[in-house]
Amino acid sequence: MADELIDYVVHLIDTKKGDAGRLNYILGALQDGKTLYNSDKKYLDSLIETYIGTKKRSGDHKSVEELRSELSQVKERLEKFEKRGYRKPVGRKAAFFFVTFFFGWHSIITLLAKKSIINIQDVNPYLLPMYMLDKIIPAEYLNYVYQLNLTIPRIVTLTFGTMILTWIILGFVYLIKFIRSRYNPAKH
Repeated sequence: MADELIDYVVHLIDTKKGDAGRLNYILGALQDGKTLYNSDKKYLDSLIETYIGTKKRSGDHKSVEELRSELSQVKERLEKFEKRGYRKPVGRKAAFFFVTFFFGWHSIITLLAKKSIINIQDVNPYLLPMYMLDKIIPAEYLNYVYQLNLTIPRIVTLTFGTMILTWIILGFVYLIKFIRSRYNPAKH
């Protein structure tokens, strides 16, 4: 009976049910073989009745095989969540990184051309495929874009700046998620 009570007290402490200090005192008394005060017995009985219930007290414990089966099911579900959780964002982030790099390359060439360091016409057109868009896109669409005072190099630079800003915001979002995942209010 004392071993069963010790198990119940340990379970109550682990699940943070009841007063931890009082339960630790009761646990120490039980482990030392001391008799409990009536108030402690009543307190322990009420906690056992409330949180553990009659099922566990009657000895209706799960077998080791049932527990292993449940554990393997939980492990499989966890692996599915991990696979699903890591594959999708990594693919999206990789694609977004590539597009950012692609626009960044064009943007850097544009900035170097503005500083008269290089001449865009001297650069191989295959190295700067974005600047070939004005030859592919029909003129009526380009006229509309040019009326908005936007040129292909300006659009490329604005897109690159927007993507860099997006990376900064994503970095802060993931930093906040990381900090929240490590914060445990029970420890503080």
